[in-house]
Amino acid sequence: MTVSKQWWKLIGLVVVATVAGCSKAPVTPTTNAQVVATTTPTPLPAPNEVWMTEFQQIDGTPYLYAPIYVAAQEQRNIIKQLKSAASERYEGRNGGADIRNYMFVHRDNLSASKLLANNSSRLLEMEQLGATTVPARLDPDSPITGKGAKAVTALWHLRVLADTNGDKTLNESDRKQLDISDASGANYTEIIRDIDKILLVYPQGLDRRLVIYTSGTKRFVADVNIPNRRAITKELPPLN
Repeated sequence: MTVSKQWWKLIGLVVVATVAGCSKAPVTPTTNAQVVATTTPTPLPAPNEVWMTEFQQIDGTPYLYAPIYVAAQEQRNIIKQLKSAASERYEGRNGGADIRNYMFVHRDNLSASKLLANNSSRLLEMEQLGATTVPARLDPDSPITGKGAKAVTALWHLRVLADTNGDKTLNESDRKQLDISDASGANYTEIIRDIDKILLVYPQGLDRRLVIYTSGTKRFVADVNIPNRRAITKELPPLN
């Protein structure tokens, strides 16, 4: 009988210990540092030293603009890049230069402003959007010669806001967003965010563009209305 009582006491202790152990909150699993680095945007501090190069005109407007670069690593290389980029009027890719902002100046009233409030993000592209007018022929039988003049109505920007891949730099490998501003740089508006890769930008007249892009494992198509600064976005069907 004594042995039996001891066994019951032992079983009771085991039950109590088990219940007490179950009452504890579950342990939160640790997060892999690599996962955090590749999925969590990390804003980087603005560069301590920046510089500005020569101004160019926004076609068909009274506005002049110049890119604001990171000074430390870029000064030697940008001089060569500017010579080749001058003929392109800074449209399209900027040749790898680390552009952080743009300065705009009105040539008539001398007013000036910057595109962004600070230099903590990186601008990968800036494109001038607008209609091109071709000079009329004086003689109906003569061919049209010379290039038309472009009247810019908006600017198309591709921008990196944060270090999303954990390499402590801002570059094309990070997530990007498409934005639009006025030709003066005013009314800067976010259009599409969280872009990993742009697969296609397809113009549909002067006022619309289709953008096909990837974000994570998904693919999207966006119909961008340029004057209204809005995009209708739909997810594409999965590949598998």
